[in-house]
Amino acid sequence: MHKIFFVDEDNIEVTEALRTLRTNLSFLDDKEKGRTILFSSSIPAEGKSFVAANYAASIAIADKKVLLIDCDIRRPRAHESFGIKVQKGLESVLTNNTPVDEVIIKDIMPNLDLLPTKHMKNNVTELFVRDRMKTILEEIKNDYDVVVLDTPPIAVASDAVILSKNVDGVVIVIGYDQVAKRELEFTKEMFTNAGANLYGFVVNGVDKSGLSYGNYGYYNNYYTYYEDYYMDDDNHKVRKKVKTPKNKIKRFIYNIKSAYIKHFSGDIRKRR
Repeated sequence: MHKIFFVDEDNIEVTEALRTLRTNLSFLDDKEKGRTILFSSSIPAEGKSFVAANYAASIAIADKKVLLIDCDIRRPRAHESFGIKVQKGLESVLTNNTPVDEVIIKDIMPNLDLLPTKHMKNNVTELFVRDRMKTILEEIKNDYDVVVLDTPPIAVASDAVILSKNVDGVVIVIGYDQVAKRELEFTKEMFTNAGANLYGFVVNGVDKSGLSYGNYGYYNNYYTYYEDYYMDDDNHKVRKKVKTPKNKIKRFIYNIKSAYIKHFSGDIRKRR
């Protein structure tokens, strides 16, 4: 089950990163109603369903009406994030012409609706090639501020590429240290050839220690800095004490690690 961090904020770095994603995406389009955003990835298990569901939740808590659509019919996961069992969903709308209003689950959390799906194995891509999905989006998008589509990885199927022509923008989720450069280039090429509007990339699952973070070290250091303070029982900011290892070898490794992080982050603390 994918965790929804805005229900229980016990990881400040992840929650704030999701808020930053929400803010950045809001700058890319001035559409106030019916904005459609597609999330996909290059290969399975990069976290695109996690990011899509939590992005949708972040929109909902900002008092915007949002619909999350699970378009990953081969391996549906969106409903699991909210602990919901599904009887029928998008697959029924596409194959049996079931009215979409009958399968949308209302208010799985305040301001957030879900259009789930059930597993299908055969001829799934052909369902999206037809104009039915485009018609569905046209019918429902103006009932929401944002519509989020959770789609399959490119390595599994071309569904996301087909659907990208019917949305305002595409976000590609990259699992940190999971996907090869050639796979990522292929994913970008596929969406580009389809004429998709690429909003950008989200790197998911980065080691909090900051090692091997490369050019993203700045952001890791920012969230480490954010975490350095916490509120005590009297609601006062208290500086956390960082313990330096006493063992010589561990201390040596600790010093190298600290220097490595500062090198890539620009050491934003000493700029203050």
